[in-house]
Amino acid sequence: MNRGRNMKILEKALIVLAFMWAGSVMAESNLCFNGSFNNTNSPLEGWNYDYQWMGNVHFMGNHTHVSVLPEYKGKKNVLHFSGGVHQVKVESKSILIEKGARYKCTFDVIGGVRCYFNCYKWEPGVAPHPDPKLSELRRIYKGEPLVGSHGQWTSVSIFLPLEEISELAYEHYSLVRFASVYLLASDSEAWFANVKVVKIPGTYKVVKSDLKDKTAVKAQFNKPGAKPGAKPGAKPVNKKDDADE
Repeated sequence: MNRGRNMKILEKALIVLAFMWAGSVMAESNLCFNGSFNNTNSPLEGWNYDYQWMGNVHFMGNHTHVSVLPEYKGKKNVLHFSGGVHQVKVESKSILIEKGARYKCTFDVIGGVRCYFNCYKWEPGVAPHPDPKLSELRRIYKGEPLVGSHGQWTSVSIFLPLEEISELAYEHYSLVRFASVYLLASDSEAWFANVKVVKIPGTYKVVKSDLKDKTAVKAQFNKPGAKPGAKPGAKPVNKKDDADE
């Protein structure tokens, strides 16, 4: 009799644990904080959209062109760039990057956009902590960009890193501690919804750099203003002059 009662208690405990595990998986399944733009504190909670701190003339008024619409063309809680200026952008809250792991970001979009993962290490002198601000980080790597124009809702994906990464690129990527989802539109309106980041199975392969890669990196690092840690072939990273295109 006691055995039967104990079995029932055990079954109930397992059911509770199963629900707790399922809830935990659901909570952790999206690594992009407030990717649904429905946070109860603010629809833009966790997203970086006010760049006045950078002192960059291109983005001083960026925050005035960013909003969240309750609904747009069948989707709820839609991030909206009003356009009418050279560029409008946002970045997600930083995501801690696991060594050897790969990540995939999916989202729905309308408009002409350029999107990728921005990758960071700590700024010198900043004591590491679990919730960094962009001003405490230094960009050292840019993921492969997704560039395109979409006239209707289209589901797209970006990856970090790609399945193969060159030795020279890996020298910089190996220093990455955090990444953000970077969404940018140029000269036109854009709409985004359902931004989701997940860790995907498998790892990436570091491949030998070819001569073209080495030449590009050498030429890039010889340019005035180039910083150690810039992505091979990418523009020198300068927080005070950071217009992307």
